[in-house]
Amino acid sequence: MTAPAFGVTDVLNLGTGWEPQSNSPSSGYTRATAVGDDGDIVAEVGHHAVENGTATYIYTGESTDFPAALAAAGADVGDLVDTNTLQIIGWSIDYSPCAAGKRPTITFTYRDGPTADPATPYVYISALDAALPTYYAANVIVPPILTSTAGTAEIQTSTCALMAQFGEDLDKDGEYLSSNIYGAEETITTQWVGTPTSVTSTGYVVTSSVASNTGEEANNTGYGTSSYTYVKGITRT
Repeated sequence: MTAPAFGVTDVLNLGTGWEPQSNSPSSGYTRATAVGDDGDIVAEVGHHAVENGTATYIYTGESTDFPAALAAAGADVGDLVDTNTLQIIGWSIDYSPCAAGKRPTITFTYRDGPTADPATPYVYISALDAALPTYYAANVIVPPILTSTAGTAEIQTSTCALMAQFGEDLDKDGEYLSSNIYGAEETITTQWVGTPTSVTSTGYVVTSSVASNTGEEANNTGYGTSSYTYVKGITRT
Protein backbone atom coordinates (compact mmCIF):
# COMPACT_ATOMS: atom_id res chain seq x y z
CA MET A 1 0.00 0.00 0.00
CA THR A 2 1.35 3.38 -0.99
CA ALA A 3 1.59 5.89 1.84
CA PRO A 4 -0.68 8.95 1.55
CA ALA A 5 1.00 12.01 0.05
CA PHE A 6 1.31 15.12 2.18
CA GLY A 7 0.66 18.57 0.72
CA VAL A 8 -0.57 19.65 -2.71
CA THR A 9 1.06 19.54 -6.13
CA ASP A 10 1.05 22.11 -8.94
CA VAL A 11 -1.99 20.50 -10.58
CA LEU A 12 -2.24 23.21 -13.26
CA ASN A 13 1.47 23.04 -14.02
CA LEU A 14 1.90 26.81 -13.67
CA GLY A 15 5.55 26.37 -12.79
CA THR A 16 8.06 28.60 -11.02
CA GLY A 17 6.57 31.51 -9.13
CA TRP A 18 3.26 29.83 -8.33
CA GLU A 19 2.97 28.17 -4.92
CA PRO A 20 -0.02 25.76 -4.78
CA GLN A 21 -2.17 25.99 -1.65
CA SER A 22 -5.08 23.64 -2.30
CA ASN A 23 -6.82 21.61 -4.99
CA SER A 24 -10.46 20.51 -4.96
CA PRO A 25 -11.01 18.19 -7.94
CA SER A 26 -14.05 16.23 -9.04
CA SER A 27 -14.40 13.45 -11.61
CA GLY A 28 -17.54 11.65 -12.68
CA TYR A 29 -19.96 10.55 -15.36
CA THR A 30 -23.44 11.67 -16.37
CA ARG A 31 -25.87 8.83 -15.64
CA ALA A 32 -28.54 7.97 -18.20
CA THR A 33 -31.41 5.62 -17.39
CA ALA A 34 -34.34 3.92 -19.16
CA VAL A 35 -37.57 3.08 -17.31
CA GLY A 36 -39.79 0.05 -17.98
CA ASP A 37 -43.59 -0.12 -18.06
CA ASP A 38 -43.72 -0.73 -14.31
CA GLY A 39 -41.62 2.35 -13.52
CA ASP A 40 -38.47 0.44 -12.60
CA ILE A 41 -35.12 1.24 -14.18
CA VAL A 42 -34.37 -1.41 -16.81
CA ALA A 43 -31.12 0.00 -18.23
CA GLU A 44 -28.49 2.52 -17.19
CA VAL A 45 -25.15 3.74 -18.42
CA GLY A 46 -22.54 6.33 -17.48
CA HIS A 47 -21.35 8.68 -20.21
CA HIS A 48 -19.50 11.96 -20.71
CA ALA A 49 -16.79 11.71 -18.06
CA VAL A 50 -15.74 15.16 -16.81
CA GLU A 51 -12.87 16.26 -14.61
CA ASN A 52 -13.18 19.69 -13.04
CA GLY A 53 -12.42 21.59 -9.88
CA THR A 54 -10.67 24.56 -8.32
CA ALA A 55 -7.03 25.10 -7.44
CA THR A 56 -5.71 27.90 -5.22
CA TYR A 57 -2.24 29.42 -5.54
CA ILE A 58 -0.10 32.19 -4.13
CA TYR A 59 1.97 33.98 -6.75
CA THR A 60 5.56 34.38 -5.53
CA GLY A 61 7.20 35.73 -8.67
CA GLU A 62 8.50 39.21 -9.40
CA SER A 63 5.61 40.71 -11.39
CA THR A 64 3.73 43.41 -9.48
CA ASP A 65 0.36 42.96 -11.17
CA PHE A 66 -1.74 39.89 -11.86
CA PRO A 67 -2.60 40.53 -15.54
CA ALA A 68 1.10 40.33 -16.46
CA ALA A 69 1.70 37.32 -14.19
CA LEU A 70 -1.25 35.40 -15.63
CA ALA A 71 -0.18 36.13 -19.20
CA ALA A 72 3.39 35.00 -18.50
CA ALA A 73 2.13 31.71 -17.02
CA GLY A 74 -0.31 31.08 -19.89
CA ALA A 75 -3.09 31.11 -17.31
CA ASP A 76 -5.62 33.53 -18.77
CA VAL A 77 -9.27 32.45 -18.91
CA GLY A 78 -9.50 29.99 -21.80
CA ASP A 79 -5.86 28.90 -21.76
CA LEU A 80 -5.01 25.20 -21.56
CA VAL A 81 -2.70 24.17 -18.73
CA ASP A 82 -1.30 20.96 -17.21
CA THR A 83 0.28 19.93 -20.56
CA ASN A 84 -2.90 20.89 -22.42
CA THR A 85 -5.30 18.65 -20.49
CA LEU A 86 -7.23 21.22 -18.43
CA GLN A 87 -8.78 24.53 -19.44
CA ILE A 88 -8.99 27.54 -17.13
CA ILE A 89 -12.60 28.72 -17.04
CA GLY A 90 -12.17 31.49 -14.48
CA TRP A 91 -10.19 32.89 -11.58
CA SER A 92 -10.89 34.81 -8.38
CA ILE A 93 -8.40 36.90 -6.40
CA ASP A 94 -8.90 37.29 -2.63
CA TYR A 95 -7.73 40.70 -1.42
CA SER A 96 -8.75 40.37 2.23
CA PRO A 97 -6.88 43.07 4.20
CA CYS A 98 -3.72 41.84 5.87
CA ALA A 99 -0.15 42.77 6.77
CA ALA A 100 2.14 44.59 4.37
CA GLY A 101 3.98 42.31 1.98
CA LYS A 102 1.46 39.44 2.13
CA ARG A 103 0.41 37.86 -1.14
CA PRO A 104 -3.29 37.49 -1.97
CA THR A 105 -4.53 34.06 -3.06
CA ILE A 106 -5.89 33.35 -6.53
CA THR A 107 -8.26 30.45 -7.15
CA PHE A 108 -8.56 28.98 -10.64
CA THR A 109 -11.65 27.12 -11.88
CA TYR A 110 -10.77 24.40 -14.41
CA ARG A 111 -12.20 21.50 -16.38
CA ASP A 112 -11.12 19.05 -19.06
CA GLY A 113 -12.41 18.61 -22.59
CA PRO A 114 -10.69 20.91 -25.11
CA THR A 115 -7.43 19.87 -26.72
CA ALA A 116 -6.44 23.28 -28.13
CA ASP A 117 -6.45 26.85 -26.87
CA PRO A 118 -9.23 29.10 -28.15
CA ALA A 119 -8.18 31.53 -30.86
CA THR A 120 -8.35 34.35 -28.33
CA PRO A 121 -8.52 33.81 -24.54
CA TYR A 122 -10.22 36.21 -22.17
CA VAL A 123 -7.81 38.52 -20.39
CA TYR A 124 -8.41 41.14 -17.75
CA ILE A 125 -8.95 44.24 -19.89
CA SER A 126 -10.18 46.77 -17.37
CA ALA A 127 -8.66 50.23 -17.56
CA LEU A 128 -7.70 49.58 -13.95
CA ASP A 129 -5.29 46.73 -14.65
CA ALA A 130 -2.82 48.32 -12.24
CA ALA A 131 -5.41 47.81 -9.50
CA LEU A 132 -4.74 44.06 -9.48
CA PRO A 133 -1.52 43.82 -7.45
CA THR A 134 0.11 40.52 -6.59
CA TYR A 135 1.01 41.66 -3.08
CA TYR A 136 -0.01 44.19 -0.44
CA ALA A 137 1.95 47.41 -0.49
CA ALA A 138 0.42 48.57 2.80
CA ASN A 139 -1.14 46.95 5.83
CA VAL A 140 -4.70 47.43 4.57
CA ILE A 141 -5.05 47.45 0.79
CA VAL A 142 -8.15 47.01 -1.31
CA PRO A 143 -7.63 47.41 -5.06
CA PRO A 144 -9.37 50.66 -6.07
CA ILE A 145 -11.49 49.05 -8.79
CA LEU A 146 -14.46 50.65 -7.07
CA THR A 147 -14.33 54.23 -5.89
CA SER A 148 -15.24 54.20 -2.22
CA THR A 149 -15.37 56.62 0.69
CA ALA A 150 -15.19 54.53 3.83
CA GLY A 151 -16.37 57.00 6.44
CA THR A 152 -16.61 55.01 9.68
CA ALA A 153 -16.84 51.63 7.89
CA GLU A 154 -13.96 49.13 7.77
CA ILE A 155 -13.26 46.91 4.75
CA GLN A 156 -13.32 43.18 5.54
CA THR A 157 -12.98 41.35 2.23
CA SER A 158 -12.48 42.25 -1.41
CA THR A 159 -12.47 39.92 -4.40
CA CYS A 160 -11.94 40.38 -8.11
CA ALA A 161 -13.04 37.56 -10.42
CA LEU A 162 -13.23 36.83 -14.13
CA MET A 163 -15.41 33.87 -15.13
CA ALA A 164 -16.52 32.53 -18.52
CA GLN A 165 -19.33 30.17 -19.50
CA PHE A 166 -18.44 26.76 -20.95
CA GLY A 167 -20.51 25.55 -23.90
CA GLU A 168 -20.05 22.09 -25.39
CA ASP A 169 -21.43 19.67 -27.98
CA LEU A 170 -21.71 15.90 -27.44
CA ASP A 171 -21.52 13.18 -30.08
CA LYS A 172 -24.10 10.46 -30.83
CA ASP A 173 -22.87 8.43 -27.84
CA GLY A 174 -23.16 11.32 -25.41
CA GLU A 175 -19.41 11.87 -25.24
CA TYR A 176 -17.47 15.13 -25.55
CA LEU A 177 -17.20 16.40 -29.13
CA SER A 178 -16.26 20.09 -29.02
CA SER A 179 -16.58 23.18 -26.86
CA ASN A 180 -15.95 26.89 -26.54
CA ILE A 181 -15.99 29.47 -23.78
CA TYR A 182 -18.21 32.53 -23.99
CA GLY A 183 -19.96 35.24 -22.00
CA ALA A 184 -17.10 36.20 -19.65
CA GLU A 185 -17.86 38.61 -16.82
CA GLU A 186 -15.81 40.51 -14.28
CA THR A 187 -17.26 40.51 -10.77
CA ILE A 188 -16.03 42.77 -7.98
CA THR A 189 -17.27 42.09 -4.43
CA THR A 190 -16.49 43.96 -1.22
CA GLN A 191 -17.77 43.45 2.31
CA TRP A 192 -17.54 45.99 5.13
CA VAL A 193 -18.23 46.30 8.85
CA GLY A 194 -20.60 49.24 8.89
CA THR A 195 -21.70 51.05 5.75
CA PRO A 196 -19.27 53.17 3.74
CA THR A 197 -20.25 56.71 2.84
CA SER A 198 -20.28 55.79 -0.85
CA VAL A 199 -19.26 53.02 -3.25
CA THR A 200 -19.38 53.88 -6.96
CA SER A 201 -18.13 52.47 -10.23
CA THR A 202 -17.66 53.36 -13.87
CA GLY A 203 -18.79 50.77 -16.39
CA TYR A 204 -20.01 48.18 -13.89
CA VAL A 205 -23.60 47.32 -12.94
CA VAL A 206 -24.36 47.04 -9.23
CA THR A 207 -26.13 43.72 -8.59
CA SER A 208 -26.06 43.85 -4.79
CA SER A 209 -25.78 46.69 -2.30
CA VAL A 210 -27.10 47.96 1.02
CA ALA A 211 -30.90 48.23 1.01
CA SER A 212 -32.08 51.78 1.64
CA ASN A 213 -35.12 50.68 3.68
CA THR A 214 -33.75 47.78 5.71
CA GLY A 215 -30.08 48.78 6.11
CA GLU A 216 -27.15 46.56 7.01
CA GLU A 217 -26.96 42.82 7.46
CA ALA A 218 -26.99 42.27 11.22
CA ASN A 219 -27.50 39.82 14.06
CA ASN A 220 -27.59 40.13 17.83
CA THR A 221 -24.02 38.91 18.37
CA GLY A 222 -21.99 41.18 16.09
CA TYR A 223 -21.62 44.44 14.22
CA GLY A 224 -23.67 45.29 11.17
CA THR A 225 -22.10 44.55 7.78
CA SER A 226 -22.70 45.68 4.23
CA SER A 227 -21.69 44.15 0.92
CA TYR A 228 -21.50 45.37 -2.66
CA THR A 229 -21.26 43.40 -5.90
CA TYR A 230 -20.50 44.96 -9.28
CA VAL A 231 -20.48 43.07 -12.60
CA LYS A 232 -19.29 43.93 -16.10
CA GLY A 233 -19.30 41.84 -19.28
CA ILE A 234 -16.10 41.76 -21.31
CA THR A 235 -15.20 40.88 -24.87
CA ARG A 236 -12.10 39.27 -26.31
CA THR A 237 -9.67 41.57 -28.06
